[in-house]
Formats: sequence, C-alpha cells, structure tokens
Amino acid sequence: MKIANIIYENELVNHTKVDYVNYIEKAVPYTEIDKTLPTLYVGWNFMKKSNPDDTLIQNADILKKKVINNQLYFEFSFDESKGSHVKGVDIFVGKAPLFYFRPKYTYINLDPVFFQVSCLDDMMDILPKEIDAVYQYKEDMIYILKDGKITGINLEMYRFFQFDIEEMKNRIDLRSSYSYVDSGTEYQKYYKIFPEFALLKRYMVVILSK
Repeated sequence: MKIANIIYENELVNHTKVDYVNYIEKAVPYTEIDKTLPTLYVGWNFMKKSNPDDTLIQNADILKKKVINNQLYFEFSFDESKGSHVKGVDIFVGKAPLFYFRPKYTYINLDPVFFQVSCLDDMMDILPKEIDAVYQYKEDMIYILKDGKITGINLEMYRFFQFDIEEMKNRIDLRSSYSYVDSGTEYQKYYKIFPEFALLKRYMVVILSK
C-alpha cells in the first residue's frame, strides 16, 4: 500500500527508504503525479525545473515547505541545505500517513452521552444500515467504516453504562461485509511501519479492508 510520493534528483542523504512511499528518481511534473497521494519534491530548484509551466509551484514561497495543504510539499536538497534536508525528508515520511488519511476520512466518536444512546436500538439507528468494514481492537474499541466516514465506539464506556457488548458486536457484524477482530498483533505489525502515526488505530479499518 503506497500512501506518498517522493520525487528527487540527487541522493537522499541519511534516509532509509520505506515500503509505503513511491520513490521517483527523475524530474516528473506534478500534473503527471497521482494527486491522491501526498507528494514531496526534494530540491527547491529541482521542483521548479520539474514544473516550468506550473504557476502555483513557480510562485511558491521558499520559506514555506507546504505548497498545497496535505498534497504537495518540498524539501531542500542536501546541497541546498544539509541540516534541513536530512531532517525534512524524514519528517515528511513520518507525517505522510496523516497527510494521506486525514483529508479522505472523517471521524466521529459515538459517545453515548453526547448522542443520547440509551439502548442498542438507539445505536443501531445511528449507525449505517450497510457497513463497509469493521475493525475491533482487543476489547477496547470498535471502528466502523462507511463511505469515507469512520465511527469509533469505546467499548469500555458502553460497558460502564451496562450495554450488552456481545449483542452489540453481533448486530454490527450483521451489517458489515468485512470484520476483523484484532488481539493487538495486526496493530503492532502496522505500528512498526508507522511508529509516528498517533491515529493509526482509527485507520486500521481502512488499511485492513483494502
């Protein structure tokens, strides 16, 4: 699963390549890039050379690494700024999951107090009638995906209000075309890939259903 692009001309100094990034070692105009993936050009001059007819890029502010929020960024090449280059490429790689997932999916916490959920029927009335995917993390959380919207259900909170958790899980699963119950092993596997991504749990339902 690729979630970002890095376009560069010269060596990425002190950077260890990761599997979830497309590394493109040539000049490619942004118009030819998959814009559903956040993209980093490495090299201020290289970015401009790669996009001679793009007014937005030609007029980009050299003091701001962000050209288009969540979509297009640049970092200096090693020759242009050694310290900024080494830190900046790794910072982009660490933030790439946030740039990729956050604009595509909305998230709500189905708080029983805020949403006035007093029984399972209330909950099922709020949840979609058809669910794309369900991810359960241990006995802690359930994440539900439907059409770009993720709903989080804190099982501990619902236990506190004495909901029948097993009945809840059964009724949710009946509406879902895909369900995954994780003892923590699958999450740990992806945590090793995205160690800096604090919101990983809520997006596991997306990753596993792909």
